[in-house]
This record gives sequence, structure tokens and C-alpha cells, in this order.
Amino acid sequence: MQCLIRSYSSSGEGEEHKHCTDMKGQRLQRLLPKEFDPALLEKLTREGKVYIDLSGVINKDAYMREVLDYVRAIDGYASEKWLKAIDDLWKGIVGAKCFEGCLSMKRGLQAGHMNHYAVTNLVCRLQNLGVYRRDVPMQTLHLTLEQTDKRNKYYCSSGNYCLTPEARTLLKELLRRV
Repeated sequence: MQCLIRSYSSSGEGEEHKHCTDMKGQRLQRLLPKEFDPALLEKLTREGKVYIDLSGVINKDAYMREVLDYVRAIDGYASEKWLKAIDDLWKGIVGAKCFEGCLSMKRGLQAGHMNHYAVTNLVCRLQNLGVYRRDVPMQTLHLTLEQTDKRNKYYCSSGNYCLTPEARTLLKELLRRV
């Protein structure tokens, strides 16, 4: 996992420290391992002068748990062929780097979290490929995923998501394994 560590030190006595949101215009410099000073980092941290900017960083473990917990709700709708392998299929999907980019949010407050639209779209693709029972309407799968009794924005806009060629190839490979 990569993150950006920003430190701020005031230049005058009695001057208040700026909040990390006020630091956006500051120029950042890459720190090489040989330049890293653990004592300085510890000192700045104790003084409350270190801020970690995690925007755009995907916590892979949290993202994987979020997707797997979400789709487990519809495990019972897997086709007979996939009933025992559905969990392994989803673990293969969320563990792949090429799916991480399309199944997680990239911007805004939800950056790094699961993209409900894209996951719903992928469930629909998997149903069309026979992973989920075809006699079960997609709307039923969606309502079970969202744990609701009516369609929402994730269902209505899920058709707008495309898989990268690399993700499509990996999906075909994962489907052939069973």
C-alpha cells in the first residue's frame, strides 16, 4: 500500500498549525529510502505535524472483504455447477489487479471502496454466463444484494460499466477452471 505523508511545521512562534486540508498547494517531494529519517518522523508525529493523505489509495483487504461480503448474499442463487465454487470464483475476481481498478471507486469520498454499479454489472454478466441461475430475474439478485425491496440507482445504471480486455480474459480463464 502506498500513501503520501505530509508534514507541516510553523515558521513562527505562537503561529497555529494549519489544518491538513489547507495544505493542498504545498509542493511535495519524493523521499528516497536512504533519506528517510525515522527520528524526525517520530518527532513530527508526536508534535501533531504529520498528515497522511490516503486519497486514491485502495486498501486491498478492505475492498476485497467489502465485495465478498456483498456478493455472498446471492450465493444461494448460484447455478448447480457453481454452487461449491462460487466463493473461489469471487476470490479470484477480487484478488486480480485488473478487476481492482473496475470494481472500486476511484474518486470522491468513496475512493477505494467497492463500486456497487460495477459489481452489479459483473453479477449480471455472470448470470448471463450461467454462474447464477438464469431462472432467477436479475432484479431478484439485485434486491438480495442490496437487501431492499425496490430497485435503486445501482441497478438502473449498472449497464454503463465495461470490463477491460485484460479483465474479460481473466474472467474467461476463471470460468474455465470449473
